Amino acid sequence: MDLEIINGFIDQVKNLKVLVVGETIIDEFVDVSYEGQSMKSICPVFKLEGGKVIQQGGAQAIANHLYDFVKSVDVITNTNNEIVKTRYIDISDKKKHVEINKFETEKFKEINVNTSEYDVVIVADFGHGFCDKLTITDGFHLMCQTNSNNFGFNRISKWKTSRKKSVCIDLREASLQINKKISAPRENDILEIFNYELNTDNLFVTTGRAGSTYTNGKAFTRQSSYKTEVLDTIGAGDTYFAFASLSAAIDFSDKLLVPSLAASLSTTWLCNEKSVTKQLLLNHASKYL
Repeated sequence: MDLEIINGFIDQVKNLKVLVVGETIIDEFVDVSYEGQSMKSICPVFKLEGGKVIQQGGAQAIANHLYDFVKSVDVITNTNNEIVKTRYIDISDKKKHVEINKFETEKFKEINVNTSEYDVVIVADFGHGFCDKLTITDGFHLMCQTNSNNFGFNRISKWKTSRKKSVCIDLREASLQINKKISAPRENDILEIFNYELNTDNLFVTTGRAGSTYTNGKAFTRQSSYKTEVLDTIGAGDTYFAFASLSAAIDFSDKLLVPSLAASLSTTWLCNEKSVTKQLLLNHASKYL
């Protein structure tokens, strides 16, 4: 039955024209090995091992996940590597030891976005300034991410004057939104978030290992996460957002199944080294549903 639902989703989105707007983030992964602690200062010492992987994250990664599912995907984004996140990864256990961020946000210019030619418009605001200079009509699907660089300053309510078709946030972003720490959200918590300066038709809240929730202010549903063999969770939220936007755009009957499944699939590889495709999604569904 679940495979039939997924195939139904694939059939309904295949003719959509999609626009993705937001910051593209360059993710660099540099291999290192731990050598010990400095004798003169309290800091770890690592040896560069020479391996380096460069990936496209952020808005471009969201677009990459959708190319195989819809008719067309256009992207409006920064193009000159103004945002780069370099992570130093231990070759022994693949754990991140240090992350260094580079932001050149003063290079962003004002952009007017014409959404009239698209069936679905997705705005991915990672809080680095690109989306602050957008002029865009109402009716888009929004993610407004909180991270270490913008904690508390990139709340989704900054978009409250724009009418959204859907909003996707995680638990930390939801807690910031209503000024109340939420650890295990109940239906009344999700409805409180929905009614607090969101101005949206649909709300998705991802809750990590606990899964995700959905409401349109009336109906409420919850989806458990799929117990996959997790390699890396970086980018899983972006994957979820990509497919949640499509689910909301077509008013799909089961709005949580495909986004949840796609997000769990994306945790089986390193960051954005692969993209979700129809065949990968169906193979994953056959294995875990």
